[in-house]
Amino acid sequence: MRKILSWAYLAILFPWASAQEEEKGVPDFRPAQVAPTTNVVVPADSASRPPDGMTSDLPVALDESVSLNKIYTFRNDRSLQTTGNPMLDYEKKYWDHGAILQKEIQGKQGNIFVINWNNDGKPADFMVRVDYRQANTRERVMTKVERYENFDGYEKTVIKVVGDDYLRGGVVNSWRISIVRDGKIVAQEKSFIW
Repeated sequence: MRKILSWAYLAILFPWASAQEEEKGVPDFRPAQVAPTTNVVVPADSASRPPDGMTSDLPVALDESVSLNKIYTFRNDRSLQTTGNPMLDYEKKYWDHGAILQKEIQGKQGNIFVINWNNDGKPADFMVRVDYRQANTRERVMTKVERYENFDGYEKTVIKVVGDDYLRGGVVNSWRISIVRDGKIVAQEKSFIW
C-alpha cells in the first residue's frame, strides 16, 4: 500500500515525468505507414478477370439506355415448409399449374428468375443471359439464355432452372444476370455471393 501511495505522491510532485513516459508508450500508428505483411500481388485490372469457374467472359460496355429494372427470384420446392400465408402459398401453386403427376411436379421444381428490363435506345438484337452456380456443382458456372431480335421497349423475361438441372445440381447459390448486345454486356446485376 505504501508503494502505491509513494508513486501517487511522486506523480503529483513531478507531473511532466509521467506525461513523457505515457507519450513514449503510445505508438505512432498511421494506416498509410503500415508495410504489407505478405507478398500478395494485387492485379492491376480485376474487371478483366473472368469470374471463378469461367474460362472466359464477355467484355463489359455498360449502356445507360438499357436497364435491368427488377429481378425477382423464387425457389419452387414442395419440400420447403409452407408459410401459412395463403398469398405466399398461392405462389407455389401458380408455378406448379398443370402438374398432376409426381414426375410433372418434379419437372417444375427449381429456381425461377423473373427479369424486368427495357431498352430505351435503338432497336437491336439482345440476349438475356443468366450465369449461375448451384450447390452440388460448386464453382462450375452454368448459363441459360433467352434471345430477342430487333427489340425495343419493355420486357419481362422468365428463365427457369428446373427439372433435371435442379434435381442434379441443387439450389442456385449465386447468379449473374446480363443483357448482351453485339457480344458485349450492356447491363448486369449480380447476387451478393457472385
